[in-house]
Amino acid sequence: MRSKRRRNGLLIAGAIVLIGFGGYFGWREYVVLREASLVKQTRQFLAVSDRKNALLCLERALAFNPRDTDACRLMADLAEATHSPNALVWRSRVVKDDPGSLEDRLALAESAINARDYATAASTLDGVDPAGQKTIGYHNVAGALAAATGQREVAEANFREVARLDPTNLTALLNIAVLRIRGTNEADLAEARSFLRSLVSNPTNSSLRCNALRELTVDAMRFRETNSAMTLSRELLRQTNSVFSDQLLRLDILSDTRNPEFEPALAAARGRAAGDPGEISELASWQIARSPPSEVVAWLRSLPVTTQHIQTVAMLTANCYNAAGDWTGLQDFLKGQNWGEMEFVRHAFVARALRGQALSDSAKEQWEQALNGANRKKQNLVMLLRLATQWNWSDESEDLLETIVSQYPQETWALQPLIQIMFAGGHTRSLLQLFSRESALDSSNLTYKNDVALMALLLNAQEFNPDEVARDVYQRSPTNTLFACTYALSLILKHKNTEALEIMETLNPRDLENPAFAGFYGLALQGSGNRAKAKKYLALGLTAPMLPEHRKLLEEASSGASTD
Repeated sequence: MRSKRRRNGLLIAGAIVLIGFGGYFGWREYVVLREASLVKQTRQFLAVSDRKNALLCLERALAFNPRDTDACRLMADLAEATHSPNALVWRSRVVKDDPGSLEDRLALAESAINARDYATAASTLDGVDPAGQKTIGYHNVAGALAAATGQREVAEANFREVARLDPTNLTALLNIAVLRIRGTNEADLAEARSFLRSLVSNPTNSSLRCNALRELTVDAMRFRETNSAMTLSRELLRQTNSVFSDQLLRLDILSDTRNPEFEPALAAARGRAAGDPGEISELASWQIARSPPSEVVAWLRSLPVTTQHIQTVAMLTANCYNAAGDWTGLQDFLKGQNWGEMEFVRHAFVARALRGQALSDSAKEQWEQALNGANRKKQNLVMLLRLATQWNWSDESEDLLETIVSQYPQETWALQPLIQIMFAGGHTRSLLQLFSRESALDSSNLTYKNDVALMALLLNAQEFNPDEVARDVYQRSPTNTLFACTYALSLILKHKNTEALEIMETLNPRDLENPAFAGFYGLALQGSGNRAKAKKYLALGLTAPMLPEHRKLLEEASSGASTD
C-alpha cells in the first residue's frame, strides 16, 4: 500500500512538472507570437506613415523582449525619422547583439555620421571584417565619413571604388561631383556642374535629379548668383521627391535676398512642420542658426503640449533654453516630463538649469542621476560627454572621458582629449595613473613609458622607478627629443648635470629653441654653472603650457639664474 502511494505521488509530481513545462513553453510561444505580431503591425503603421501607433506597437513588443532585434532596429528607424539622437542607442544595441551583421554595422555608422559623432562612426567601420570592407555599402559609408571630416581625397577614392564595383551606379558619380563642386579648383567646378546639369535633364531618376538640383542651388548661392539660385530652388520644390529641407534651402535664399516672400514662406514652413517631429527638428535647427534662441523657444512653446513633450522636440526646446541662458525657464519646462530611454539626458539638462542658478548641490544630485541613468553604456556616456563639453564643464568631461577610456579601451579617440583636459587642469597625479594604465595595456609603447617616467619624476613617485624607465626609453630611441629631455631631467634631479647637458646638446639646435624643450636645456645649463645662457632658455621654457610641478622647477631655476 505504501509503495502504491509513493508511486501515485511520483506520478502526480511528474504530471505537475509536465504541466509546468507545458505552461512555460505555452507562455513562451505566446510571447514569441505576440512579439512577431506587434513587429508586423509596426511595419504596417510605418507603411502609412502612422508613427504614433508604430511607436506604441514597438514599445509593447520591447516590453515582451527588450532585446528583440527587429524591434530595436525599427526603433532606430523611427528615431532617425524624428532626428532623435536616440537612434544611436538603438543602433548600438542591435550591433551589440549581432556584431557580425554588416548591414546593421553600416546603419550604425551612418547614424553616427548624421549625429556628427565621427568617433563612433570610425570605430564602427573599423569593426567591419575584410570581406565587408570590399562591398559597395562599406565604401559608400566610408566615403560619407571621409567627406564629413574633410578628407576629400579619401572620400573620392571610396566613391570611385563604388563606381568601379558597379559601373552603372550614378550615385557614386554624383557623390564625386558633390565633393568637387564644394571645392575651389576651377576645372573640377566646371566638370561637376556639367555632370549635375546632365542629371537634372535625366528623366529616369527623380531622386538623382533632386540631389543635383539641390547641389546646384547651393553652388549658385555660394557664388552669389541669386537669380539662378531662385530658379533652381523653385524647380527643386516642384519635384515630387523634394523634401522638407528643400523648403529651408528656399528660405535661405529668400532671407539672404531680403525677399518679401520670406515671412509668408516661414509661416508656411512652420505650419507644415507642426505635425511632424522630424520637420520640427529641422526647422528649429535652421532657426537656431539665424534667430535669437528666445524666438525659437517661443515658436516651440506655441506647439501643442503633447507635441512639445515628444522626446526630440523637448530636447530641442531644452537646447534653445540653454542657448538663451534662461535657466528658470529650462527648469520649469523640464518638470514632470519623462524622456524614456533618454531620461538621463533630461536629468543632465536639469543639472544645467540648476547650476545656472548657482544651486550647486542640487545640480550635482541631478548630474549623478544622469550618470546613473546612463548606466555606463558607451553611447550614453558619449552623449553626456558632448553636453558637458558644450557647456564647458571640464571636471565632468574629464570624469566621463576617464570612464570611457577605462571601460572601453578600444575607443582610442577618447584618450587624447582626456590627456588635454588633465594637462590643462594640472592633474599630474591623474596623468600618471592614466599613462601607467595605458603602458600596462601596451607594454611596447615607448611614448607611454616615457610619459610615466616624466610624470613620476615631477611627482617624485619613486615607486614607478622613473630613473630606470627614463634611461631605458632613451637608450631604445636616443634621437627622440622628448625621450632625451625626460632622461636629462632624471639626471638633473640626481645632480648629474654634466651628463644631462651632454644629452641635451646632442639634440637639434632648433628643437632647443622650442619652448616645449627649452626649459629642460635651461635646467641642464644652470646645473652645469652656465647661468647666463640658462636664463634665456628658462624664460623661453616658461612660455610653454606645462604642469604645475614642471613650472615650479623652471621658476625656481629662473629665480636662481636672475640673481646671478
